[in-house]
Amino acid sequence: KPNIVIFLVDDLGVGDIGAFGNDTLRTPHVDSICENGVKLEHDLAAASVCTPSRAALMTSRYAIRSGMASLITSLMSPQGLPASEHTLPQMLQEQGYATALIGKWHLGWNRQLLDNYYNPLKRGFDFFFGIPHTLNKDFSGKQEICAEFGVLGILYKLLGICLLTSLIVSRLINKRIGVTMALMSLVLMGNYIFAFKTYGIWNSVLVRNNRIVEMPLNLTSITQRLIEEGQRFIKSQHAAEKPVFVFMSWLHVHSPMHPQPPFKGASQHGPYGDAVEETDWAVGQIMATLKELQMLDNTLFYFSSDHGGDKLEHDEEGRLVGGWNGLFRGSKGDGSHEGGIRVPTCVQWPAKLPRRTLVSEPTSQMDLMPTLASIVGGRMSTDRYIDGKNILPLLTGEETQTPHEFLFHYTEHEVSAIRYIPKESGAVYKLHYMWPRWQPGTDTWASLRATLFEEPIPLPTPLLFDVSRDPREEAPLDKSIAPYSTVVKYIEEAKLNHEQSLIGV
Repeated sequence: KPNIVIFLVDDLGVGDIGAFGNDTLRTPHVDSICENGVKLEHDLAAASVCTPSRAALMTSRYAIRSGMASLITSLMSPQGLPASEHTLPQMLQEQGYATALIGKWHLGWNRQLLDNYYNPLKRGFDFFFGIPHTLNKDFSGKQEICAEFGVLGILYKLLGICLLTSLIVSRLINKRIGVTMALMSLVLMGNYIFAFKTYGIWNSVLVRNNRIVEMPLNLTSITQRLIEEGQRFIKSQHAAEKPVFVFMSWLHVHSPMHPQPPFKGASQHGPYGDAVEETDWAVGQIMATLKELQMLDNTLFYFSSDHGGDKLEHDEEGRLVGGWNGLFRGSKGDGSHEGGIRVPTCVQWPAKLPRRTLVSEPTSQMDLMPTLASIVGGRMSTDRYIDGKNILPLLTGEETQTPHEFLFHYTEHEVSAIRYIPKESGAVYKLHYMWPRWQPGTDTWASLRATLFEEPIPLPTPLLFDVSRDPREEAPLDKSIAPYSTVVKYIEEAKLNHEQSLIGV
């Protein structure tokens, strides 16, 4: 059985890697995975934001099936990956693998106060070192997220209204009632104000297994610490002669950017570019350890991003400094457009997979679990819908066509687009049911707040594109001529069948 290492980068754009067309950022180690393995040119995240994308990768199921379609916004959220889900690390544990998650989790933590119900140790990992939630600009102490969403301003206004109402009641109706109302307002609103003002502290934790080891999280040298934990786990399991599964879930390149010397200031693209290059170096450090232990040839490496790059990321001067999604429109937070869901994926397994291989057929990150199950003889659940496919024949070259006929793209709980891949046609059709509220003349939202709180616009007539010929989705097909009506009919039937499969979810 091969050792398995997943490298998942946070918010990395499909165009940020040299092997995917970037000629200004230096990513030699990731490029080597593509060079010495299989590059998936049309790989897709199951969602354009972290939580649902990661849930789908971990379960091989659309996030709506597990109740994970929405973004988890804090450690106190009761939402998380249900214990009833059969996960990728659980499948590998059943096959004798030692499993570790190093880095970001973001699939829930507490169902009730401080119960750690959704801890990765309870979802198939033997070891966890990292952050249970996600990075956040407020970790810097500047309260940028609260300011951007206007949360504190709203709370202060509500508190003022409540106190004014209490004063009126006290003067005109009953003093005791008015004082009671004022005290209740202060306690209730004060609690919320305190929670949001300290958001960057009580969400900023570093955890080893069940124990908080750092609060607030110190971003200085965090990438180095993640590397060392991954190396230590690999070496310990090598000594125990157990196959190893390590999920290196990097904190880079999510904001706040935290590149360290010698990478700080070294790239052509500011802190973001520095973070990309430091992440590439980190990938190389893990690979070097496996080479040192003579484990490299029988290790399967899977490199990808959890979704598209964040084009709204900006520095303190307001300049956009986020990821590059290549030629694709849209970005993180766009549930349907290619820029939000195309990811730079490559797979290397020297013992079994060919070198310098390009797969241009549509694939999904949900395919990872069934593909690994076919390799290690693992169990896939038969009592529920599995949306991913085994793409090992595609990786080895035994097959040339994707096993997917339809792929569904979600904006939270709504299907916002559907991809249809007719066999032996060369076409990849995509029917949009919704359109983002982009700023006029651009392909970006006005702000992060807009991506989270402003719903996409439902289209009165769905727009059909052939993304194999129009990857920027700029020229919708004329609905008055073929193949519009035929293709839309097939897609609508698939949508109905898919919705039927969600009954009871």
